[in-house]
Amino acid sequence: MADSPGPQPFVLIVSHALTGHLAPMLRIAASLCQLGWDISFLGPTAHRHRVEAAGATFFPLRDTADIDDKAYYENPPVEGYTSLHWGERVMIDLRVQCLDPLPVQWSYFTDALVSLHSRDPSRGVVLLAEAFFYGALPLFYGASLPNGLKVEDVLLGSACVSVTVPAIRSIDLPPVGYPFSFDPSIEGRARNAKLWERSWTPKARNLTALLDTKMREAGASRTVNEVFLSGANYKCYETIFQLGVPGFEYPRSDWPSGFKFAGLVQGPPKSAPQAPPKDPDFPWWPEIVANSSLPPTKRKKIILVAQGTVEIDPHDLIIPTLRAFADKADSVLIIAILGWKDAYLSPELYGSDEVPTNARIADYLSYDAALAHADVWVHNAGFGAVNHGIANGVPMVVAGEGMDKTENSRRVAWSGTGVDLGCARPSVEQVREGIERVLQDEQFARRVQELRKESQEIGCFSMIHDELLKLAETKPGIKQRG
Repeated sequence: MADSPGPQPFVLIVSHALTGHLAPMLRIAASLCQLGWDISFLGPTAHRHRVEAAGATFFPLRDTADIDDKAYYENPPVEGYTSLHWGERVMIDLRVQCLDPLPVQWSYFTDALVSLHSRDPSRGVVLLAEAFFYGALPLFYGASLPNGLKVEDVLLGSACVSVTVPAIRSIDLPPVGYPFSFDPSIEGRARNAKLWERSWTPKARNLTALLDTKMREAGASRTVNEVFLSGANYKCYETIFQLGVPGFEYPRSDWPSGFKFAGLVQGPPKSAPQAPPKDPDFPWWPEIVANSSLPPTKRKKIILVAQGTVEIDPHDLIIPTLRAFADKADSVLIIAILGWKDAYLSPELYGSDEVPTNARIADYLSYDAALAHADVWVHNAGFGAVNHGIANGVPMVVAGEGMDKTENSRRVAWSGTGVDLGCARPSVEQVREGIERVLQDEQFARRVQELRKESQEIGCFSMIHDELLKLAETKPGIKQRG
């Protein structure tokens, strides 16, 4: 890293433990390692191999902070979790995944800082934090580092990465998850203000109070002093990198200082050499490649469908998609990704003697590898899945709810990049109609290609690289809040 001034700083990456949050941070870690940075990554032990494969030094989260999301959703934290409305599940997840483990996260976060400092006190540390890792927040509210270390002697500066739609309060938007269209008019802003004050503030009261309690337990001397999910976990950082492109996000008028759209992490970094990717190890994969080499008039349409890594019941979306085109084996191939290693779709689970002949089932498969051959991308609207679609220029059909999926679904429709089916478990007819609409209307493909170009022009990895260089040179330190 020849253009880095002085001794090369350590970069410490921290992230919320769920795969959807970790995956983009791991891509950033890998690209920064290839660009010459000394990267350390504080993460859950279930993903240690992925961190080390990216080239980063692994620091483990332990105890209640060491969340394995697959185990979490297989054995939910409360009885009857799966039968609850998604809004209730989100509130539980925010408490259990983000706030309850905050003091423990803080402990292992500061241990990592002390360890890096002890290796070479002259180098300093730049913090790159995924927004929903709350364990770094006490740093900005008066908490002290262990062993008598001063924050200004360890931290050179900090930046945040937002891997979801930005949960930052705006006069132009209702609270995250509320089912209202984007309306920045005077009337819309009045509606938004009422929703913030009369609905979300009382609904979030317990989480707002819990955040302050956990911050005090971690040693913070000042309170956050704002409603939970208003954006405190973003605004304390010098820079906020929002993964995604402006064309997918509502054009609010009041972005916080330091906010930047950073493009997409999907695909290899363009600034570093890459070995050609290996073909997926499925016996049917050569058929997919061969189909793509045919003239457009002779090609079968490729429909790619996946459930993501959280809501993985194939009856939600995969099985309706398979059934919707089971009678189109002469013109359609469907690639279904189940979402976890060694998962399989048995005839019993599918509900008939055999899975359709035009279905190609993968337990786990790179979205990018499959999207290179796809005509339509069907998924449950996780933010990462949406961005995979944009990065590969493939229009989408989305059907999801919970977490930020409702927000993402509305933005797919608003941005013109696909069709929102408006539910989490659509019927076979709904899926068929949505896919046929995307295939028949070329405007969806044109629009998603426009957003793909936006991302390519931004250059995510080079932007983050340049910002780290700036922080290493200017050493702005840590802004104290409250």
